[in-house]
Amino acid sequence: MNILFTKNFSVTAAQLQALRGTRYTVWASHTDPGHGMLAAADHTFLEPRGLLGDDYAAWLLNACVQHGISLVIPGKERERLASWAGRFEAAGVTLIVPATEATQRHLERKDEFLRDWETDILPIPRWTTFDSLQTFDEAVAALREPGVRLCVKPARGIYASGFRVLLDTPDLKSFLAGELYQMSQAAARELFAQGTAQGDLPTMLLMHTLEGAERSVDCVAWQGELLRAVVRRKSGQGNEGGQQIEDRPDLLEAARQISARYGLSGIFNFQTKDGPDHEGRNRRPNMLEINARASGGLRYSLAAGVNFPLLLLDAATGVLDRAAMPPVQTGLRVAEDKVARVVQGAEATA
Repeated sequence: MNILFTKNFSVTAAQLQALRGTRYTVWASHTDPGHGMLAAADHTFLEPRGLLGDDYAAWLLNACVQHGISLVIPGKERERLASWAGRFEAAGVTLIVPATEATQRHLERKDEFLRDWETDILPIPRWTTFDSLQTFDEAVAALREPGVRLCVKPARGIYASGFRVLLDTPDLKSFLAGELYQMSQAAARELFAQGTAQGDLPTMLLMHTLEGAERSVDCVAWQGELLRAVVRRKSGQGNEGGQQIEDRPDLLEAARQISARYGLSGIFNFQTKDGPDHEGRNRRPNMLEINARASGGLRYSLAAGVNFPLLLLDAATGVLDRAAMPPVQTGLRVAEDKVARVVQGAEATA
């Protein structure tokens, strides 16, 4: 069976590698001929640059028919592609998207997601939004509490882009130590003043910074049913000490409820951070965000004995034996090693 992974982040290569030796023939497409996804696939073809929305969906459908693709796991334009599932199905191609277009966009808009979130599943830190220097100052005044640091991040974004913990004053030690995710409130005000004046400041979140452990939960679900979830606790700077695979029934239950609540199909991830519990200790997980896509750290969770893409494909094709799914290996400390590969055989010229 020919399975296609379309243009996505470089970490997708780990999913393709996990499918080697299975009954699936893995195809990958990308606009960059040197991308790691293509190096990890059995068969490849290039995507045209610049296609978006319905134009991209129409091109992809034609490409799938041309190459005999039976099932597609899209990266690029997966939100819009959700509305094309029927047209792909009519052409004999199964399209796996995490949820409806509306649900995917809802999860991407972190302000909308937090407003709608059911805190009985997991609590959330205090937060608000701002979109100008004036509303930033108002937000800071509303959320400021003794002993609590504030942080900012865009309401729409991926990974840690735009995330910063705000300091009352510039801190030389933090700067020299390479603390990339901290900035002074004065520097933040200067940036937001510029954005206000130029009219390009996006909707931003201002939140209480939780000081406990940070976790990432990688999940695979099918039609709202959680198949497996791996809870990994992050370490300090750059995860130099690796990440710990934990046994957390409470977060597995949260994963089950998230899968059902949003009707998710595919590999997804949610992030938590510990805040004060009833005893004032930082050990109560709070929800930060849900990403309806595979995380950048999925390789850590793959090392816990869960073949995420294989479970997903077997569920989608109706051959998954739920009783035979391997258990999650917990209690592990997992590290990631970077490797080099040759992209071109000949030396590049200027």
